[in-house]
Amino acid sequence: MEEEQHGTIDQVLADYDAGKLTRRGFLRSMAVLGVASMVANAVSISPLGAVKAFAAIGGSEERAWALAKKAAAKATKKTLTLLIPTGSIGNMTPYADKWKNELGITLEFIEEPDEVVHTKGMQEAVAKTGRYDVMMPTAMSYPDWIDSGVIYDLTDWVDKYDPEIFNKEWGVVFPASHHAQLYNGRVAGLLNDGDQITLLCRSDHLANPEKAKAFEDKYGYKLDVPKTWKEYYNLAKFMHDPAHGFYGSLEYRSPYYVKWMFMQRLVSKGRLYFDNEMNPTFNSPEGVAALEDMLAMNEFLHPDAFSFTWSSNYNAFGRGEGFMDICWPSGFKYAKAPSTGPATTGKIAATVMPADTLPDGSLLYAGMFCWGYGYAVSRYSANPELAYAYAQWMTSPTISADAIPYLGGYSDPYRINHMLEPTKRLVDTYSKDYLHTLYDNMINTVPDFCLPGGFEYQDALDKQVHACMTGAKKPKQALDDAARSFDRITRRVGREKVKKSWLALTKNLADPIKKASGADKW
Repeated sequence: MEEEQHGTIDQVLADYDAGKLTRRGFLRSMAVLGVASMVANAVSISPLGAVKAFAAIGGSEERAWALAKKAAAKATKKTLTLLIPTGSIGNMTPYADKWKNELGITLEFIEEPDEVVHTKGMQEAVAKTGRYDVMMPTAMSYPDWIDSGVIYDLTDWVDKYDPEIFNKEWGVVFPASHHAQLYNGRVAGLLNDGDQITLLCRSDHLANPEKAKAFEDKYGYKLDVPKTWKEYYNLAKFMHDPAHGFYGSLEYRSPYYVKWMFMQRLVSKGRLYFDNEMNPTFNSPEGVAALEDMLAMNEFLHPDAFSFTWSSNYNAFGRGEGFMDICWPSGFKYAKAPSTGPATTGKIAATVMPADTLPDGSLLYAGMFCWGYGYAVSRYSANPELAYAYAQWMTSPTISADAIPYLGGYSDPYRINHMLEPTKRLVDTYSKDYLHTLYDNMINTVPDFCLPGGFEYQDALDKQVHACMTGAKKPKQALDDAARSFDRITRRVGREKVKKSWLALTKNLADPIKKASGADKW
């Protein structure tokens, strides 16, 4: 039956290339044959022609499955064990039966809190137990894990089996394609989660005619989603109504999250975290101004901003407790679903992260690509080829588009086709407008501390930004203290080692960010 269906698909592809089918007829025929609309759409407009394009977009999945069959047949261990962060399992379990029934491989999931996954990997580098086959860290783990020898450099497998991660039509969106998968130009992991921060607003409040008039009368421009941080502040202040349990914004001020709120503001002012010699640059007038902007916002934040986790933040916004929220795409997914967003379903206007105004009057947009889980392969796995095959299969353009919409996990879109040629399920989960917003935002995202010692840098900055937000330290003191900590980390890890990694990261920043920060001249 499967061979007959492929034969029919092949005929439809050939007929379309020969001009025997209109585009509408082609799309209808492919839908009847069970081909996802994303695949059919991309194939129908590809300059390669339908036959070649269909083979290309489905190729990553098919090559991975062929490798999985071969590796499973010779495997003595019939279990593939995955170390994953708690809360992510829902995107993976729908495929466990297929691996068991068709390959004889049982998928065993070991869940750990996200802040523990990195530590577990470093422990495995010492213990070498072979307990894990696939490990699912954030991109910040790759430098330390590669250097410690606990995971494979995937470059040779990527070259051989081609997961299509750099394809211009359905690859991972640049620059996340490089920041979230490479370490010093080599592939360390395959991204499976597009964790970027975007801004959500309540569209019903924006559409309120009385509020629209009052806002324009007060500020002199029309009520809309904010384009700049100044407009963001004005909106939060205008919409703030604590007497009725409704707050201007649900922006994070809690430990572990607050650094990202600072980092994106910093970069939108044209400053990076380091210069080209690894000297910290955030304890600058731009950094101080970013903290002062945040302090000014505190008056209009949700009272739980200082204790929010990602889940409590999502729940508060979904219950209707604020006008704006700075959150990950899974936050939009939760707010859109009636079960988790009872007050926000159908009432969300999303936009890219606000820009800041540079001294020359131009606007600089800079979002954060933070967290961003991916699959890595343990060097102590009994079945490393099978582990790699799983990673490529799950992140292929086709399987990933099917896996992401499941509400039981927090994976978010990361490939071009997820956003610009989405499947119906992706559209139903996120909406076409928001998927396009994700693309527009991701092209200007900056990376986390994806460097040797990255978790130490991140933690040092987070502690000082939080101390400033709570009033324990003044902005300049907090940033100077963080800079001193950064210098100590750099000396301990090795300046030249970290510098090599930092320059590799900054090479792949969006051009406007490179120009504004001066990194284009490094």
